[in-house]
Amino acid sequence: MDCQFCTEFTARESTTRIITETAGGWILLPTVGALTPGYCLFMPVEHLDAAADITPARLKRVASETEEMRALIQARYGPVILAEHGPRDCELGASCCSHCHLHLIPVPDPDAITAAYEQTGGPGRRLSSMADLPEAAGGSYLYLSPRPGEHHYWPSAGFARQFVRRVCADQLGIGHLFDWRDHPFIAHRERTFIELSADIRLPNAA
Repeated sequence: MDCQFCTEFTARESTTRIITETAGGWILLPTVGALTPGYCLFMPVEHLDAAADITPARLKRVASETEEMRALIQARYGPVILAEHGPRDCELGASCCSHCHLHLIPVPDPDAITAAYEQTGGPGRRLSSMADLPEAAGGSYLYLSPRPGEHHYWPSAGFARQFVRRVCADQLGIGHLFDWRDHPFIAHRERTFIELSADIRLPNAA
């Protein structure tokens, strides 16, 4: 499979944009198209299509590590939502990449992001944890955690590609700049790498 992330992670000794790698084999990095400083992806080194492809037992560890990353970002940049567009069986749905990636995005109002999802997909399904995704997801899906302890799931039907980027860009007042291909926000990406790399080295960092 030709995956740009797998290629990058294989050669990660020579890359400079990885902030940290967890014991569980997941990587935090600032994303191309960082709509705001602090916008990161949390991704497995191993090629997986979606978080729902991980066993519930293993996903519990991933969920814990993800919350550590959210706390790290939130300490500097304010409230952070967690989102995934999960393809299943090669159905991209609202996603645009087949390598599992969790979006961690600082936003002014997490509840307004949830409302935007509900406006498109209805109330969705409330999950007790990210670890519930394997049982919930029968096809491509959207997952949203507006804050720690709150988890929502929707089938992807009806949601546009890059949906979370669209609604976050709208809230940030830059709705027309949502597409990462056209708007890489290089300065935000570089700032995020510098600041979070410094923070994670601090003794009290999450």
